[in-house]
Amino acid sequence: MFNRLVLAMCLCLLIVVGTHLLAIVFWQKGIANKIGIMFLIPIIGIVLLYFRHLIRGAISSPEIAILVIIAAFSIAWSDFPSHSLQRAVPLVVTTGFGLMLGSMASLRGLLIFMATFFCIIMVLTLCAIIALPQARGIPPWGDTWNGIFLHKNGLGTAAMSALLTCSYASRQFSGRLKTVFVAAAVLGLFLLIASESRTSQIVALISMTALYFSRLMRNMEIIWAIGYLLFSVFIVGLVAFLLASTLAEPLFSLIGRKPTLSERIPIWELVWHHVMDRFWIGFGYAAHWYENAPHLSVYSSKANLGFLPHYSHNGMLETFLNVGFVGISLLFLGLFRFFFSVFYGLRYIPDREPIVFVFIMGMVFIFSNITESSVMERMSATWIFFVAFTTKINLVAKTLRVAARANYAATHQV
Repeated sequence: MFNRLVLAMCLCLLIVVGTHLLAIVFWQKGIANKIGIMFLIPIIGIVLLYFRHLIRGAISSPEIAILVIIAAFSIAWSDFPSHSLQRAVPLVVTTGFGLMLGSMASLRGLLIFMATFFCIIMVLTLCAIIALPQARGIPPWGDTWNGIFLHKNGLGTAAMSALLTCSYASRQFSGRLKTVFVAAAVLGLFLLIASESRTSQIVALISMTALYFSRLMRNMEIIWAIGYLLFSVFIVGLVAFLLASTLAEPLFSLIGRKPTLSERIPIWELVWHHVMDRFWIGFGYAAHWYENAPHLSVYSSKANLGFLPHYSHNGMLETFLNVGFVGISLLFLGLFRFFFSVFYGLRYIPDREPIVFVFIMGMVFIFSNITESSVMERMSATWIFFVAFTTKINLVAKTLRVAARANYAATHQV
């Protein structure tokens, strides 16, 4: 009962810390930020209470733990150390929170926890859209809904996650709980369409299709997973080819977009030049986008963007800017461990449905970070949950390997 109460508290804290609820409700960034920072105090208390799970999670996902530690220590070479420090502290706390959640919850329990979170987020978003003008559109995006997020893409990502997680949770229950999760999935689909976030809509379509095929290919999940990976590589390569061809303009006009991916490509070109300036260790966490940084003044003028970007819209580039090639290497090692753990679980666990779903969520995270950035994003539910389910699947694979070695030793005793 005590652990359930703690998880309920974790859920409430995540709703406040992992979204922009405070900023939307108070509509004053300064006050919202101060209140949000105060909510980190009970999170620290819970993490310390379950300190053993924090250590266990960090050992199971060492690349993620070291990556965040390097981001914290990047204040030593940051151009704006105080700015990096202010943002690194929430990153360390929320990442520790994710490591702890991944260790203390079961795999199924964690997925139900995620579904419950996004179910509540969808309800709060709908209430905010009904009650608050700022939830129905923030310039320069006009009247596109953003809900309890400061950007329509934030709502799109949350709605996509609600559609996926609540669809999974609806299969785990019957009766009223099943009805609740089905209704939340439908609401997530409605808000996904209303957000007009093309990236989230496309990723949701691919992911729901993959989830459907995984259910058709029972007992062939490894083949399905390999096919999904190959298909994903093909799709990304095809889009890259189209963007470089003369077909880009007419094709993107069909979905009401430009082949610049809403000016992302010009931003990437400019950012890559700065990445090469600090290739190995980056600029320091969040330092590159400090509002008084001299290089920001040339972004809008050089690319004719018409606005001043405040992040790179790409997870890999953002990691490069924050912690350089060292950080990128750790990130890819962490992803490699994640996929190894998934395939290990698919090979040796009879009940593969939760592992299949974790695999899909991992692919969603990768897809989303092609045109957005949530890698090492402070006070973000997307990053916290990625850390949590990555840690959980790593722990599952580790437990399987330990059990296999023990069984081998027992059967080969002289």
